[in-house]
Amino acid sequence: MRKHLVSACILLVAVALLATACGTPATPTPTPRPTLPPTQPPPPTLPPTPVPPTAAPTPTVVPTAAPLSSDALKNAEYPVQGPASGKAKLVNGTYSEKVPNSTAQVVVTFENIVATGDLNGDRSDDAAVLISVKTGGTGTFYYLYGVINERGTPKPAAPELLGDRIKVKSLTIQGGEMVVNFLTQGPRDPMTNPTLDTTRKFRLQDNKLVSTTPVTPTAAAPTKAAVVATPRPAVTATPTPLRLPAPRGSIAYHKSDQGIDRVRALDLDRNVTTPLVDTGPVMDLTLGGSGTNAHLGEFSPDNLKFAFIQVTAAGGANNLKVLDFRSGATNGIFSDAGMSSPVWSPDGNRIAFVRTNSNQAFWAVSVINADGTGGVRDLFTNRGGEQLRGGLAWSKQNIFAVGLNTTGLNDVYTLFSDGGGLTNRTNNPADDSTPAFSPDGKQIAFTSTRDGRQQIYAMNADGSGVRRVSQSTVNDWSPSWSPDGNWIAFTSTRNNSTDIYIMDTRGGNVKQMTTGGGDRPMWSR
Repeated sequence: MRKHLVSACILLVAVALLATACGTPATPTPTPRPTLPPTQPPPPTLPPTPVPPTAAPTPTVVPTAAPLSSDALKNAEYPVQGPASGKAKLVNGTYSEKVPNSTAQVVVTFENIVATGDLNGDRSDDAAVLISVKTGGTGTFYYLYGVINERGTPKPAAPELLGDRIKVKSLTIQGGEMVVNFLTQGPRDPMTNPTLDTTRKFRLQDNKLVSTTPVTPTAAAPTKAAVVATPRPAVTATPTPLRLPAPRGSIAYHKSDQGIDRVRALDLDRNVTTPLVDTGPVMDLTLGGSGTNAHLGEFSPDNLKFAFIQVTAAGGANNLKVLDFRSGATNGIFSDAGMSSPVWSPDGNRIAFVRTNSNQAFWAVSVINADGTGGVRDLFTNRGGEQLRGGLAWSKQNIFAVGLNTTGLNDVYTLFSDGGGLTNRTNNPADDSTPAFSPDGKQIAFTSTRDGRQQIYAMNADGSGVRRVSQSTVNDWSPSWSPDGNWIAFTSTRNNSTDIYIMDTRGGNVKQMTTGGGDRPMWSR
């Protein structure tokens, strides 16, 4: 048996050697891998060596200031028009001062309508507040203030006038915007009963309130006939400064010549100045209150006549006269104790003017036929103690603009040609006077002291869109529009003398037109 086993083994070895020799590979035997003894734990995984932290700064937490207290707001100092200093330091919510040369008082009151929220992005609660101002008349003017919270101390920004005798319904701060909802006067509302619901929004920018109220586009006026428009190429933006057509026409102006009050006319086309009429010492219906100088005359719509006021001696009767350029004749139309600001109707058939009696207790806007027939008709009289001063204008839409006041300071009002619909268009405690309609009747230029000195402003005929036009460090007053509406003539003391200047309607391209003195410019039509 053992012999057979040995033989079998020898046979198997021989077969294996024979297969190798013939090239048939043998199945490889896997190389054994060492294994750790069951009792040996796996090598530990070491944590990475800690790296020292870099010098990255820890985020700074901005401390939130304590909310502004009601007591702090009621005792803050606010910039405001009305007080002589231009500011009012409230004490328990009020401030008052006497109006110079008057028994009236300026009263500034903190209205208990306050909203809180972040206005400047510093995560502190600021405030929006309302302040009312009374200047001695019937008006109560409401101003909106944004008040910054500086570590609990209120810092009021420049205010925004909301209106006269409005009724505030709500005041909130939403997303950094101040939102105020109030009732203001509609076209037919009396000042004491506003019914027009209005919402205005403002943001604080450069320490001023900037309106963010969406503006509703105004529909274009319909044309007289349907016309198929021919497409036009796109118009590029107008460059600055404006490149305007040269000013045309004539500017009449007042000048004291060797003690005699005269009106001279500057022909812009020929650059020639000629005497026009002598007026004498006509009473200025501004009465020296603001020195804005109501105009003395006006060219007729066809530029063939000139209506003016003439006085032969100081304190004498005022005479309304008309100079006819074709015949050279001067015709007397009407005489009264005091008159100012003659203006022509759009059709040239009538002349309106402001008149007063000798003791100035009675005032009226009156109208008469341009040839003097038919007598005088009073359209509006001082029913409530108003004083009609500081200019009169008559638009092509048959609307009057007039400087009127119940205290020492004017506002610009409009009224219909029948004397009705009297509406305050400026609603400002500053002195607003000498209104002048643009040739198309859509804008009113006027003089205002709301920035501390007399400057020329313009607004839409409904009182919206008020903007400052002149930008000087001295007084500018008594505006008059050019016939094409591109220029405004005015009086100024820019070169240490009172002279006539012109500027474009954005306040640029300023040109001095007289050098020997002059005021009360009256541009031809």
